[in-house]
Amino acid sequence: MKPKRKDWHQRQGRRNRQRGAELQRQIVKLAKTHGLEAYNRDRGGAQHEQGDLEIHGNYWGCKRHKRIAKWLYPEKKEYGVFFREDRGIPMVSIPAELLMELMCGFLDKIESNK
Repeated sequence: MKPKRKDWHQRQGRRNRQRGAELQRQIVKLAKTHGLEAYNRDRGGAQHEQGDLEIHGNYWGCKRHKRIAKWLYPEKKEYGVFFREDRGIPMVSIPAELLMELMCGFLDKIESNK
């Protein structure tokens, strides 16, 4: 029996929310393995007004899509990719593991100067 159209769309939305929550948990776990203080702020779909995750006092958003543009991925021996839209601010795309390592190094340097 074919599900009603409304039911099918409700199931699709639920799976997308689950996939987003999986990404949030994955990033929090990665941050904690690097010794960073990390919290999932978007528990239960409450949509925290400042961001989905809090990592060492800073808020971060999480977006999960089936496909991401190929040009956003580092190639050759690049660490990341800088990009911006017309009249926009420069952004950077780097692997999450590298970001966590950079954050740890930065925090260690700050704490050693105290």
